[in-house]
Parts: sequence; structure tokens; C-alpha cells
Amino acid sequence: MATTSAESAIRNYLAALRDPSSLRDDAGIESLKQQLDSADGLDRLRLRQQILDQENPSVQRYEDDFVTHAKAWGEQHGITSKAFEAEGVPAPVLRRAGFGGVRGGRRGGRRGTGGRTRTRVTVDEVRAAIPKGAFTVKALQEASGASPAVVRKVVQEEVGAGRLKEQGTDPDHQGPGRAPTLYKRGRA
Repeated sequence: MATTSAESAIRNYLAALRDPSSLRDDAGIESLKQQLDSADGLDRLRLRQQILDQENPSVQRYEDDFVTHAKAWGEQHGITSKAFEAEGVPAPVLRRAGFGGVRGGRRGGRRGTGGRTRTRVTVDEVRAAIPKGAFTVKALQEASGASPAVVRKVVQEEVGAGRLKEQGTDPDHQGPGRAPTLYKRGRA
């Protein structure tokens, strides 16, 4: 059964990376909404929070499960960190999962080479990397490989053109500082 749990953790995290909204449990949400009618004050509050959590699944929850299981599962099935990277798993997450020799981020990078540290990413490539579900500027930056400035420029242009809409701040934000703004494709 541990294998199934590990496979579920990896499958769910990869799905969350591609499209977080694909993990939304609409039947579960509807069931919780029906329970609201017969619940008292505190139970209603708890149910509301459960509904909010299920309507916007947290990628972080799936990431934590992935980090717990990925290394052992990968070794058992002959899956390398490069395969995970090719599927969009960020290098820092792979390092947290225990994969050694993973490049990316600031750790272990070459210093003093004088060359460019990243390839140029066009605004069209950033636009093509915009996910279907809700996302932050940071998530789009990681998905596209573009600099923060280029990603912000594209997001501002897309919002101005009505192709993206602001969804408010990220309710799942737990780090220091203020919560990042979520964006989602508009109906235009």
C-alpha cells in the first residue's frame, strides 16, 4: 500500500504543477455545500473553510507529499531527477526531496564565468507558458524560465488586454511577506 500512496503523491503533484484546478473535487464541494444547510455556527465556519480549500487546492500540500515520497519511489522505479525536471518539477523541490546533483536555483551554480546565466525567453514563450488555472507571477516565472521583469511585463499586458484577470491574493500563502496576487485566464 505504501507504493500506492507514493504513486498518488507523485501523480497528484505532477497534476498540480500542470493544472492545479484539475485536482478540484467538485462532488466533494457540492457535498460540503449541502451540509451547510443543517450545520450550526461553528460547523458552518469549518465547512466554509473546507469548501474554500477544496475549491482552490494548494500546490504546497501536494508538494510536501511529493517531497516525502519522490526519492524512494524514483529509486524503486528507476526514475531520475532529470526525468522529474523534464516534467516540470523545480530543482529546489527535487533537492528537498533528497535528489543530489540537481542544478538550478542559486546553490551549486558556476560563479565568475562572466557568461550569461540564463537564456533569453521571449514574451511569446511566457504567454505560451500561462497555465489554465490560477497562478502567481512566481509560478509563471518558474514555468517559463523568464526573468521576473519579463513575466511582470507580460502579466500587465495580458491584464490590460483583458486576457488575464486578477483573482485576489493567494489564500494559501504561508511564507514571509505579503501574499502574492493570483491571476487566471479571462473569458476574452
